[in-house]
Amino acid sequence: MSKTILDMSVSVDGFIAGPNETIDNGLGDGGQRLHDWVLPRDADGDFLESGPTGVDAEMKAAYQSVGASVCGRGTVDPAGGWGGDAYAGPPVFIYARRQPGPGESRWPKFTYVDDIAEAIGRAQRAAGDADVIVQGAGTGQAAIDAGLIDEVQLHVVPLLLRDGRRLFDLSPGAPLDLELIDVRQGDALHVRYRVLR
Repeated sequence: MSKTILDMSVSVDGFIAGPNETIDNGLGDGGQRLHDWVLPRDADGDFLESGPTGVDAEMKAAYQSVGASVCGRGTVDPAGGWGGDAYAGPPVFIYARRQPGPGESRWPKFTYVDDIAEAIGRAQRAAGDADVIVQGAGTGQAAIDAGLIDEVQLHVVPLLLRDGRRLFDLSPGAPLDLELIDVRQGDALHVRYRVLR
């Protein structure tokens, strides 16, 4: 059965990007380190052509079965829209309160939606029986607040960023219980939870 999964790389202290985020520094200072488990680099900072190995490679391969994704402009804009192809992946539904700028609407895989429930609903329809991945702090928080997340998968990187953008700055409300489904150790600790309702 299709699931909607909040899937994020995060530092041990809860950040998904470092401080000083800009279009040219999309993950903030030190934030690229959060993705080294999936996009490993050499000592000079150049990406390795061989890619990740072991558990990390298995986790990366799982993205091939994703049917659609939902994210916000804070994820898309600093990445330059991934050139409009989202890494040759599935369709992307962008939860955004403002419409795309000039040239962005030409990207055929991207659909801008200003309501989180509609964005996830459209992604679920596009994905069919495949899972929907939700990414980004604001989008993830909105989806959690709306009760639209089935699972939370975190790729916890052994790093203390100390500052930046936090994943879980949720609005006040009742506690949300999670049930541990899976834990796998690679360069990141891959932890998956089921959201209990």
